[in-house]
Amino acid sequence: MSVIDLDRPATVRSTPARRRAANVVVAVAVFVAGGAGTSVWDSWQAGRERSSEVSVLVLADTGPRANDAGVGGVVAGGKVVDASLTRRVTLVNAGPLPIDVRELRFSRGGLTVRTAEKQRLIRQGQAVQAEADVRVVCARGLPIGRLPVELFVRTNDDRERTAVAVLDARDWNEQARVACAGDLL
Repeated sequence: MSVIDLDRPATVRSTPARRRAANVVVAVAVFVAGGAGTSVWDSWQAGRERSSEVSVLVLADTGPRANDAGVGGVVAGGKVVDASLTRRVTLVNAGPLPIDVRELRFSRGGLTVRTAEKQRLIRQGQAVQAEADVRVVCARGLPIGRLPVELFVRTNDDRERTAVAVLDARDWNEQARVACAGDLL
């Protein structure tokens, strides 16, 4: 057991100036190394996130045979109330990973666009065609414009993802109007 003399002030040992300078240098070195490590970690994380991004372009087929696919409709009271068109779209993988596009979907009041659920493996930079079923409620589904479509995708790391792409479907307007008028049925 040690005895503390309360009448005497405590002795404080001061650190020699050289030792304080060494401690400061060590602290600065740890700080800089930590900052560099954080920078490397952040760069690695950003690269990892970029390499796992999904980017798909969806293009409406506007070639010479674009309007040759199926057209149908529902007639009630002598008028076409719903028109259905089958149109081709091109799916382009603009991301860094091979992807499997399972489905494309868009829905708003009076208009739905959907592809059948099936596997479509698309490698980086490649494109595939798919048929899209377009259903238009004639009284409120027109005009068709630029549509934010959802794509349900599986990447090669077996992760399910949802991507959004804009499909410019304005070229489908005229045939949808003609179908709703009953001229194609």
